[in-house]
Amino acid sequence: MKQNIFEKNVPSLSYMKIRWPKSIFVIRKYLTCVKKTPNFERICFCFLRDLQYKNIQLFRGILKTLSKKCSMNFTSNKYHDQHHFKSVLLISYILTKKKKINDFEKILLLILSLAHDMDHQGKRIIKKHYYQEEKTLKALQFILFKKLLSFKKWQRIKKIILNTFFLIKPADSMDLIEKIILSSDVASGILFGCDSGLKMASKLKHESNLSTSSIQLYKEFLKKLDERNLEFLLKN
Repeated sequence: MKQNIFEKNVPSLSYMKIRWPKSIFVIRKYLTCVKKTPNFERICFCFLRDLQYKNIQLFRGILKTLSKKCSMNFTSNKYHDQHHFKSVLLISYILTKKKKINDFEKILLLILSLAHDMDHQGKRIIKKHYYQEEKTLKALQFILFKKLLSFKKWQRIKKIILNTFFLIKPADSMDLIEKIILSSDVASGILFGCDSGLKMASKLKHESNLSTSSIQLYKEFLKKLDERNLEFLLKN
């Protein structure tokens, strides 16, 4: 059976997964291209289709709303923009390649990988550690309220998004979805080599007006990935 690398200008997720890690060159070319806004709605439905999610139509409205919102960049973020969301979304998919997750976890993985920084305002307010994450949670709760939420599900979503805050190391967790999201969030900056990683670190430095160097930020990315055990996720 022929494997298509691209489907309607979107990388074939099946090709990526089957050919991993050789497919990393295709992924890098797509993820590092910032000339076109990604078609999140199409990627989302490919994501769920390839994970054999059975009730895609139930979430069509939610995914359309999230896709539209995540395609905007009102604050002109240099790092936390559409291309960061695109990277986390596709890397999260790859990290599920040998994992068994249920239907709720499939939709949860998609929503969190796409929208974990949805209302990010760029520059940090240092005295308010979770300021950006709380803004995202407020917007996300409003969108998900009728379709998805119970108290238990919302607490899980809230915990994962708060733990994406870069400066505080989260407690060890047995939640596979959390591990995938936290690893993908950092891996999007460094998975494609040192040159690409330094460019992403430079964007984050500029966006957040940080005094630290791009090289030091890149080293921090590497340290975070080691803490979050990306190697384990890729091999298992």
